[in-house]
Amino acid sequence: MKKAFSIFLLAAASFFMAESVFLSAIFAAEVSAEPNSQAVPASSTPLAAIIVSDSHYRADTLFPELAPWLEENYGIRTVIIHGHGGGDFENIDQLKNADIALLYVRRISPKTEQLELFKEYLQSGRPLMAFRTSSHAFALSFDGKKKPAEGFSEWREFDAEVLGGNYHNHGPNDQGTRVTTLQAAKNHPIFKDVDTAAYHSNGSLYFTLPIAEDAELFQVGSVMCRREPLTWLRKNEWGGLVFYSALGHWDDFQDIRFRRMIGNAIQYLCEETEKMKVKSSVSEKK
Repeated sequence: MKKAFSIFLLAAASFFMAESVFLSAIFAAEVSAEPNSQAVPASSTPLAAIIVSDSHYRADTLFPELAPWLEENYGIRTVIIHGHGGGDFENIDQLKNADIALLYVRRISPKTEQLELFKEYLQSGRPLMAFRTSSHAFALSFDGKKKPAEGFSEWREFDAEVLGGNYHNHGPNDQGTRVTTLQAAKNHPIFKDVDTAAYHSNGSLYFTLPIAEDAELFQVGSVMCRREPLTWLRKNEWGGLVFYSALGHWDDFQDIRFRRMIGNAIQYLCEETEKMKVKSSVSEKK
């Protein structure tokens, strides 16, 4: 009797052990299937070049600090191309390897050969994301009276020619901006998991009207009965996708809505660019 009972206990233990192993295997499979898993090979994830030279909105510090968050939450590889408030950028050669460029620059004249590298990047049809002061990234002054030093160059038409904007002033600094996401944009992939209810940003409203006719408007900003385009998407003359947002005040960098919009936009622009490449390749073979 004791022997039979021992055999029963041994069989029961084996059964529960097997069930535990089975459940563990299922759990492991579910975890590995979660989005943004770090198991994805690095070479299959986008390389984002973060180009920054702006101390006015603390972007020199805050924009590079966004890189680890993008890597952890979206699996996006990053490289920092830093101008430290001037026009001589570290790591500018890394732009050749980038899948997407993120720009936050204010009123500088880059070294001429470095500006040419940036133009070559755009002419390749790769996507660009630009924020706030990048609307006047390569214009030393509003009136054009300030001239670049020898060996450095401006690109005063960058806002109109590439971003599709028309920055010409901004609202009161102490009033900030009421941010409204248009109803038609709320289901766009760029706003996935983003709270699209209207909210207040501490950054002054940028006056950007009129924007390019081909721009797809996502967000508008308003202050004191004035309403202006805030965030939009378009294609530049070389066929590359361009995302611009006048958001980018230092407080915006801590706002999860702003961060998720950036992460989603990187993924969307890179995915759409790959689709366009495939479509172009198929057309060439016909």
